[in-house]
Amino acid sequence: MVIPRFDLWRDIADLQERIARLVEETLSTREQQREVWVPPVDVVEEEKEILLLFDLPGVDQKDIDVSVSGDQITVKGERKPLDDKARFLRQERVFGPFSRTFALRVPVDIDRVTATYRNGVLEIRLPKAEEGKARKVVIQEG
Repeated sequence: MVIPRFDLWRDIADLQERIARLVEETLSTREQQREVWVPPVDVVEEEKEILLLFDLPGVDQKDIDVSVSGDQITVKGERKPLDDKARFLRQERVFGPFSRTFALRVPVDIDRVTATYRNGVLEIRLPKAEEGKARKVVIQEG
């Protein structure tokens, strides 16, 4: 059983980010909300890796950027409108740039991170880093 690491400052920063997002979503007018696009994501912890699944329908793969640095992963991109000159009778889909950043709560092996994009779903696999495994130390005679 893996015992999650407790990092007070990281947890406080995460809480602050959640509160800011909640306040922004609550206080925004409906028109302002249409201008902000936050794609949904599932974060799954498996035994040997962290899995992120982003729903990005209508986003071209070349318009997506994934970067992992230290204890954070950031996914940025943009969903572009199909036709800039279209005269909409109704428009419910949101276009424009987006950015999502997540704090990684466990150390990951940055060199083995993979990302695939298929059918509008971005799948990012973050292999957990090998933590210091216990090993027997041989005591030599002095």
